Amino acid sequence: MEETRPAEPTPSGSPRAADAEAESTKPPEDAPSPAEPLPEGQAQDLQRHEILAEMRDVWECYKVADCTLGEDTDPRAEYFEAGERLAAGMRMIIEQHRAHRIGDFELAEAAHEALQYDSGPVRAAAIEALGELPPADEHLGALVTALDQHHDEKLFEIALPELQRYAESGRREAVDAFLQSNLRSGAHFAARTIARELGPFLTPENVTSYRDLVEELPEDSRRAALLMETLSEFEETE
Repeated sequence: MEETRPAEPTPSGSPRAADAEAESTKPPEDAPSPAEPLPEGQAQDLQRHEILAEMRDVWECYKVADCTLGEDTDPRAEYFEAGERLAAGMRMIIEQHRAHRIGDFELAEAAHEALQYDSGPVRAAAIEALGELPPADEHLGALVTALDQHHDEKLFEIALPELQRYAESGRREAVDAFLQSNLRSGAHFAARTIARELGPFLTPENVTSYRDLVEELPEDSRRAALLMETLSEFEETE
């Protein structure tokens, strides 16, 4: 059977969605095509909107059958190549923020857009970007939405410290609701990761709700066993 590329949603804000946005985010005429990585020197000189435009063009190229991103035209290789290029673009924007070339709003806007790409590397870079920003409800909402759409175990491992930061910033109820929802009915590997790494999220005030949750899980499930183990370790230290 012929292998097809994974179906990924196009991020909002694509230059094809609005002519005005396309004009404002059009890369320089002498910029390389999406099929070629940006030269390092030129990449450092690009403005944020130019990097985002290049990222969108890379993703559009990945989705079009007659456009290739590298020498290997295997669909899986193309998928990973696209993700790595988008992640590199997001990291360039993070560096611009650290160098005070852009502000929090510009970094947040780029991170929210990057979270919409169905690619682990670019979403990981977007989570790194959120870690540079003060906690805000809209950032937490974008993060949990992305995690609900992408159940990669590694991505959850990267996101948990950021979720902990939000829990400690007065948003514990929202974070607990997300974690408990995934423990209850989330993907197997995501739930297992949460159960294993839940310790820093537990408090004397919320531990009972997690204890009650254990009763809802199948007794022989791996997530139940890991959750019970984590709860026991927490209660032994109290």
